[in-house]
Amino acid sequence: MASSTVTQRTLNARTIVESMRVQQPAVARPPGPNGLRSMWSLASGQVPPHEFFSSLRERHQPIVHVPMAGEHLNVLFAPEAIWEVFVTNGRHTRKSLALQMTRPLLGDGLLTADGPTHMRHRRALQPLFHNKRIEGYVADMVGAADASGQRWHGGQLIDLSDAMAELTLDVIGRTVFGLDVRGEASDVATALDTVLAGFARGIGPWSSPLSRIPTARRRREVEAIRELDAIVEEMIASRRRDLAMGFDGKDVLTLMLAARDDDGRSAFTPEEVRDEAMTLVLAGHETTALALTWAWNLLSHNPSERAWLEQELDSLPERPLTAHDLPSLPRTYAVIAEAMRLHPPAWILGRWLDKDLRVSGWDLPRGSVVLASQYAMHRDPRYWPHADAFRPTRWITDGRFDERAPRVPRGVWFPFGFGTRRCIGEHFAWTEAVVVLATLARRWRLEVHAPADPPMMSAITLRPAIPMSTTLTTRA
Repeated sequence: MASSTVTQRTLNARTIVESMRVQQPAVARPPGPNGLRSMWSLASGQVPPHEFFSSLRERHQPIVHVPMAGEHLNVLFAPEAIWEVFVTNGRHTRKSLALQMTRPLLGDGLLTADGPTHMRHRRALQPLFHNKRIEGYVADMVGAADASGQRWHGGQLIDLSDAMAELTLDVIGRTVFGLDVRGEASDVATALDTVLAGFARGIGPWSSPLSRIPTARRRREVEAIRELDAIVEEMIASRRRDLAMGFDGKDVLTLMLAARDDDGRSAFTPEEVRDEAMTLVLAGHETTALALTWAWNLLSHNPSERAWLEQELDSLPERPLTAHDLPSLPRTYAVIAEAMRLHPPAWILGRWLDKDLRVSGWDLPRGSVVLASQYAMHRDPRYWPHADAFRPTRWITDGRFDERAPRVPRGVWFPFGFGTRRCIGEHFAWTEAVVVLATLARRWRLEVHAPADPPMMSAITLRPAIPMSTTLTTRA
């Protein structure tokens, strides 16, 4: 079953991508670099994608055009242009061709879906992510962090990326699936690593067609997707059995399975449940694990900022955190925000234009690809003083955490995207990252042996490209 499903999702992705390849009219294009040289730099690995797109900012143009493999990539660097395309004209865009190539894993989930399917799924899922419901998950988040910390001991050497991945998978298991998935966490993390590494090689327009030939490595990637399918499908089956026995769970999956549309029918087909569950595993675990990894690394290399954070944590009552403590953690929120500014887990947004647009004085025909890079905009020195420095205090106003404190134009800070495409789990992610960091940093210091700004791999997410070897130290 899983094997044919992977094949069908792959064929669906290719069909959608081919339908999005349209003949471009001859129009004047924004200035930009040579397409062949750009493609060679990316395909050969000379320049990581996040650095390549960030370097285009130095051309000081609102839009930079990069022709590549028959596509016209238009990279936006003017905040007003980014807002105009992604928000004002968001209804005239579709998910990018590159993102469609993740469908073998994600199917038709929120991350890849467009049009009526996206609207229907988002409307049905939105109540599951209301603030009050997420506050009810804080105890599970604290429990997962405590369970992880109890397995640690002073002087222990861990891989930080692996530790945060397994911890956030535990959180997802408890809150999304209502299950203890710690036994599968290592297998899930390893399989996701394999799949995401394959996406890094194969989803960009600069990718070699050879990356899709069924080599041994490609077969391992497909097998990893099948393994993830089997794990997620068993979780869904377990929850269906519980529902049939009258179990009334508060986890996201149970609520999704119990959801009904206006006609009293199931709000999601079995395939849609699988696709959204897999999307939640990737988006709900991978991005938060990365935000925490980057936060710990930055704190390790900035002892004064770490002491500033610890001062806040030491003022908390001697008991496990609760949702009522969250407003008392502005510095913890600021550390997470600054980590996402410097190392945004979702590092680029891409859209395919479904309509001709005129943006910043340039005609962008239907079929053009528009890109806005969080990595580039979050480090743009025009808007961020000391743009490459770790300064969590920039997010504090009168002792409170304030996302508007840096006073940047709209279109500059967008770690969770924009508008109707804005991440549905944004509040969940903020809460999880803050709760986990605060819970562990009360008891532990992590000395990360990687550089402060280590080499990174940019595919769907921005991940460390090297092991994040870390020594655990108990706080006095």
